[in-house]
Amino acid sequence: MKLNTNRKSFVEEVPYGVYVWEMPNGQWIGDEDGNFLNIAAMKGDPKRLQQLKDTVRSYGITEGKPFYLSGHRQVTDEEYEDQKRRMQFGLVPDELDIPALMEEETR
Repeated sequence: MKLNTNRKSFVEEVPYGVYVWEMPNGQWIGDEDGNFLNIAAMKGDPKRLQQLKDTVRSYGITEGKPFYLSGHRQVTDEEYEDQKRRMQFGLVPDELDIPALMEEETR
């Protein structure tokens, strides 16, 4: 018996994330330091999407669209450095990455 695997769907691990602004060529809007224009939001939140659109338009950008990154969150430069240190020690980099921590516990 062969299983039908044609109907695959992506299941979000968590209901939160961030939206970045993706240009038609696939690049995200950001500065020279690699900090991307983003907004924390629940997927599909119309109020947060409008805030991102308004911000992008204020910079004179008229093309592109919001792109959702499930489970991602905004971090400060200090938090990022802490995450890099944790990763070097073999730990889950983000102490607030609950799904990864739960997976680590089941190993």
